[in-house]
Amino acid sequence: MLWTKGWYLRPNPKKSNIKIKPSYLLWFALFFLGGLNLFLFWQNLHLKEEIVSLKRQIVTLELREKELETQLDQLEKENEELLQQAVGALRKRTSYVEKIIRQLGLSRHFGALHKKALGGPYLPPQKEYEILLEKIATYISKFEKVPLGKPCRGYISSYYGYRRDPFTGRRAFHAGVDIVARYGAPVRATADGVVYRVGYSRGLGRYVKIKHRHGFMTVYGHLRKYVVKRGERVRKGDIIGYVGNTGRSTGPHLHYEIRRWGRSLNPLRFIRAERRLAKVAKVVSAR
Repeated sequence: MLWTKGWYLRPNPKKSNIKIKPSYLLWFALFFLGGLNLFLFWQNLHLKEEIVSLKRQIVTLELREKELETQLDQLEKENEELLQQAVGALRKRTSYVEKIIRQLGLSRHFGALHKKALGGPYLPPQKEYEILLEKIATYISKFEKVPLGKPCRGYISSYYGYRRDPFTGRRAFHAGVDIVARYGAPVRATADGVVYRVGYSRGLGRYVKIKHRHGFMTVYGHLRKYVVKRGERVRKGDIIGYVGNTGRSTGPHLHYEIRRWGRSLNPLRFIRAERRLAKVAKVVSAR
C-alpha cells in the first residue's frame, strides 16, 4: 500500500521492476551520438559537393551571361546600323517625292516643303523613321486627288506642244497627248473628281471633262461613247467611256488633256510621275 496525501493506493502490478544500469545508457548515448556524427559528416560532404557544383554552374552562367550580353550589344549595334540605313533611304525617298511635288507645282497644296536646315530638336532614329514613313504615306494618299498616269492602255502618238496639224499640215499647238488604243478600249479617270461636262464638239467629238482638287481638270476626247453624267462623282480608275474615232480624228485614239486653273499642262509630266511614285509606294506598302 502506498500513502499519498491521505489516500491509500494499491501498487500497480503493470509496473516493471526491471532496473536499467547506467552503463547501458551511456553506451546507448555514445552509439547514438556516433551515428548522428557520422550522418552529419556524410551530409556535410554531400553539401560541399553540391556547393562546388553550384559554384561551377554559377561560373558557367556568368560566362554565358557575358556571351549573351556581347551578342545583344552586337545585335543592337547591327539594328542601329540597319535603322540608320533605313532612315537614310526614307530621307532620299521623301526628298524624291517632294521634288516631284515641286515639279508638278503642288508645293502649296501638299504643305510647306522645307529645305534642309541646321539645328532643331534631336529625333531618335526610330522616331524619325516613323515620321518619314507617315509623311510619305500622306503624300501618296494626297496624290489620289491629282491626275496621274495614263487614262487608257496604248502608246503616245502625238505629244504636247507645237506640231504639224494632221489635217492642214500647218504648225499648230497641241494642248494634250494622243494615245493610240484599240477601238472600244476602256478609258478611266486619272484621279478622284466630279464630272464637269459631257457632250460632243466638232474638234473633240464625244468628250468628258472632270474637275479635280487643287484646280485640276482632265479632258478625254474622241470617245466612242461616255458612261458618266454631269455632276457624277468618280474615283481614280473608274471607267468613264470608251476609245473611239469621233470628231476631228484620223483613227481610233484618245485625246487627253490636263488643265489647271484654265491653263493647259503637259500630261506627259503627270504620266511619268505616276511611274516614279509607284516605286516609292511599293516600298512604303511593303513596310
